Amino acid sequence: MTTRWEKGDEHIKLIVEGESTNVNVFKSALEIDLNGNILIDLSTMPSVDSDSIEFLNEFGAKHKAKHYSIIIATTYAIDGIKIEVVPSVTEARDMIFMEITERELGFFDEE
Repeated sequence: MTTRWEKGDEHIKLIVEGESTNVNVFKSALEIDLNGNILIDLSTMPSVDSDSIEFLNEFGAKHKAKHYSIIIATTYAIDGIKIEVVPSVTEARDMIFMEITERELGFFDEE
């Protein structure tokens, strides 16, 4: 599994590629102080292991608490994931823009 970052207009995208996931690679990519919206692109990954799901759930909760979006783009269901999952990168971008608008209008804290 490899990861690389790509900057978008209102987010940064973590592109994850390979045959299988590895929680240590997710940790090294995400355990930095990120202050911004994150799109995790898992569209080329066939599945996500349970340790990675647990880490992503913990990371996602902390990141959302800082009032930033975190969205996963993948075409398959991920059992046990608590982060918003959408089927494409385009939809993930749209969700981030919608969440930005909700925060600006004051709706974010009502969830």
